[in-house]
Amino acid sequence: MRILPWCFALLCAQLQAGILISASDAARREQLACQPTTILGVLECEQVALPAPAPGNAPEIKPAEYVPNAGPEIPAQQVELPMLPVIDAIPARVKAGKLVLAWDIWFGTAGQWWEVWDQEQLRYRGRDFTRRIKAASPDTPAELLVDGGLQAVQSGVFTMNKLPAGEHQFVIKLCNGTLEAPVCNEARISTWADATQDEAEQEQGVPDAPSLAWIPQVTTEGKVTVAWNLWWGKTGQYWEVLNGKKVVYRTDKFTEQTDQSQSGQVEIPLVNGPHELSVRLCRRNACTSSERLKVDAMLGPDLTPAKPSLALYTPDDPDLGEGLLPSQILLSWKTELPGIAPDRWLLIDQATREVLYSQPLKADCGNGVWCGSWQGVPVTRPASWRVKLCQAKKCTDSDVIEVPSLAEQ
Repeated sequence: MRILPWCFALLCAQLQAGILISASDAARREQLACQPTTILGVLECEQVALPAPAPGNAPEIKPAEYVPNAGPEIPAQQVELPMLPVIDAIPARVKAGKLVLAWDIWFGTAGQWWEVWDQEQLRYRGRDFTRRIKAASPDTPAELLVDGGLQAVQSGVFTMNKLPAGEHQFVIKLCNGTLEAPVCNEARISTWADATQDEAEQEQGVPDAPSLAWIPQVTTEGKVTVAWNLWWGKTGQYWEVLNGKKVVYRTDKFTEQTDQSQSGQVEIPLVNGPHELSVRLCRRNACTSSERLKVDAMLGPDLTPAKPSLALYTPDDPDLGEGLLPSQILLSWKTELPGIAPDRWLLIDQATREVLYSQPLKADCGNGVWCGSWQGVPVTRPASWRVKLCQAKKCTDSDVIEVPSLAEQ
């Protein structure tokens, strides 16, 4: 019984401080500031006044009237291939430093953006277009002149303030479409930048010889990995892979590089037959070659389609009956030996080397035999014809067959 007076006194004290309500009831109400009490599930809450309304605009302020844009509009997205940009000529050799690349198109479809690439690295992408004016010939009609010259449909100018020494293969791309699906036309130009005097003093000398990693003497995969190292010595600026005396790969990218060591690696495709591979490490025009390693690419026999045999029919042949008009002929062909499947056949005039007819091949005529025919009126008679069966670039020719003149028919 002594507990009851104590609880009653506590409730009185709480009532004097604020409103005592259950936690669930407080959650349903608004504008309350609550704190927990010593009684589980009961909160002490006070009513909080509503905040003052936010200041608004003066009633005399009116929104501006909407006026449609009467100026240049954003062009619709283009998906048509732009014209090929014509790049201003640059010297084959320049001094390292500032270089200006400029281009124009004089007619046709313009681009929505353009890019500059150097050694497969993106240097610029944007929409900074101009319309340059160049001198016109004296006989140019006056209505085509702008400020005394011809104005390009679209132009672009890109300045490299510090062109590094070495080789530069520039690509200028003029593009439509989107970045995800660009439609670009590209032009290329190259130059060699000579080092400045300070750079030349630092870069003079010949690189040390690179060491080739192991290469198998025989490969059946049609490719081989060429890897090399310069463990310690004078490094190079770029490197090349040679197959015999022919450069088949060149880059200034290294797998690993320090002040005194370098390494590189690339996969080189090989055709059937023997090869002699080496690596050349270069600094400016001074190069040092590695040893040469021989490898034989044994890719199996160089298969081609089977040789076609030909037959020629004229209206006088009894086997055809009345199937041909008086001036028509029928040429048919078929394969009699095994070979790879051809993907097209061509009818060729032996004298002029002209392709008279070409047709893709989708399926054989049964049991692995390929066949085809041509029926029509020859343009010239007499004539010598042959049939060529091809699979990609691998082709086989038939024997030559003679097309008789109308008098001989």
